[in-house]
Amino acid sequence: MKAQHDGRPAGDGFLISRRHSHGVLLLLFVLMLFDFIDRQVLAALLPYIKAEWQLSDTELGTLVSAVNVAIAVLAFPTAVIVDRWSRTKSIGVMAVLWSLATAACSFATSYPQMLAARLLVGTGEAGYSGAGTSLLAAIYPARLRSTVIGIYQAAGMVGTLLGVVLGGLIATRWGWRSAFGVVALPGLIAAIAVFFVRDYQTVALKVVDAKTQSFRNIHWHEVALKIFTTPVLLVLFVGQAAQFFFVGTLGNWLPSFFNRVYGMPLNVAGMRTGLVLLVAASGMVLGGWVIDKLIQSMPRARLIGPAVFSLMTSGLFFSAFSLPAGGLQQALLYGGAFFMMGVIGPVIAAIQNLVHPGMRSTAAGSTALTTNLFGMALGPIVAGIVSDRTDLQSALMFISAAPLVAALAYMAASFMYAREAAKFTNVVMAAEPGAGPMPLPTAPSSP
Repeated sequence: MKAQHDGRPAGDGFLISRRHSHGVLLLLFVLMLFDFIDRQVLAALLPYIKAEWQLSDTELGTLVSAVNVAIAVLAFPTAVIVDRWSRTKSIGVMAVLWSLATAACSFATSYPQMLAARLLVGTGEAGYSGAGTSLLAAIYPARLRSTVIGIYQAAGMVGTLLGVVLGGLIATRWGWRSAFGVVALPGLIAAIAVFFVRDYQTVALKVVDAKTQSFRNIHWHEVALKIFTTPVLLVLFVGQAAQFFFVGTLGNWLPSFFNRVYGMPLNVAGMRTGLVLLVAASGMVLGGWVIDKLIQSMPRARLIGPAVFSLMTSGLFFSAFSLPAGGLQQALLYGGAFFMMGVIGPVIAAIQNLVHPGMRSTAAGSTALTTNLFGMALGPIVAGIVSDRTDLQSALMFISAAPLVAALAYMAASFMYAREAAKFTNVVMAAEPGAGPMPLPTAPSSP
């Protein structure tokens, strides 16, 4: 596919037509929606599975985290393949796999079988977010990147909401096994549609050979070294992991919290959790939009904003879980939810701005690795362990301190961001997907 511009400089305009770009965003939003519906439907089913198989909270937390462990292990190698092969084909294959694995969960008759099926769900989802992010970062102008990625990632919150709500409703009427089968089919249909989306040509990624002084292809371990030795990226990875340590825990344990603490029936607890996550989704979209406006006059706002959002997340949720059940506690839960996902669009956009265009999927995969392994996989297990020793509300209050670490990391990264992003300014402006060899920059661009 050849790039088509609307007359603006490369890197600032749309790579393809505005209409086609919006269509791609819509399809990727739908796929992300089903990605999280299939992943999070389990949250509403935990009480049923606990009762049927007599599992501990630690074992339930492990079922939740199995998806994230698989994502963490496979995110980086999958992202390398995506960057060098095809974004759209990779997305289609992965979506088919996770949909079939979700359907397989309905046939599990024991804890080990369910654990194996959940690992396959994570295997399918390992590279999707990174592939979709790199595709959107390429076809949309940089000035809209936080907003667009915020919209794309908001599908995760909406999918989490629908997964929890639908899981509770379906399980109440037809049993918990039916929930997996019902939510798997629409994702499979959307997966087939993505094979018909046009991809951009793979960006040539070259380095200068020290001996011959000529261009050569960069090896995957050199890409990994570049990403994991860039200080600002490492700090951002820490921030994302800390934020998702909390987010992953809340999204999976909140239905059980409303069931145990408020005595809500499971379908009602799922719907109440859905409202909290809907507020979080709105905060994600609005947060990205606000940051895109602020960076026009203050570039550091791209990361200062997320630092403030994380600080508010920790304060509001910690206060909520330190209170007894009641209206004030629920109001604080909604307030915290509004801020907790506002970091996503700006931080992912910052990471995309800090890497060569040929490394975008790999950078997103590296983020997924650290976010899932040290964040979304670890958080629910830690909460389950603490809950087994105390109670669920105390566990969630303990986990609420994690966003403080994220706030410190984002603030620290804000001091390094402008200098590091400048190294890639000329490269990003010149390196159209499908263009000729573009070497990795080694120094900041000249003014």
